[in-house]
Amino acid sequence: MSKNTRVLNLTRGFSLRFNQASRAVEECACVWVDFGVSIRDVTLAESIQLRNKQAARREPMAHVELPGIVYEPCASAAEGFRRERRLAGLANSFAERAVALAG
Repeated sequence: MSKNTRVLNLTRGFSLRFNQASRAVEECACVWVDFGVSIRDVTLAESIQLRNKQAARREPMAHVELPGIVYEPCASAAEGFRRERRLAGLANSFAERAVALAG
């Protein structure tokens, strides 16, 4: 199909480019009535059903981490994290004392 081919949306009564119609079908917003000629909008129930079918055909996601392996940050990162936690604790206690004195 060429990019200039127009496709008629039967539900709304206007035409759009073939690429736009294809994208609408891929996003489960429309279905082809005649491929490359006309489309129609789908109802909410039809859209949900089409998206469920699309999700079932999709490949499952790969494991982000290998099972049984635990991430441990390097020593310098762990020390930085501990220092930040101490500073946050000090700031929190300072804020609590300030509120208690003001109230």
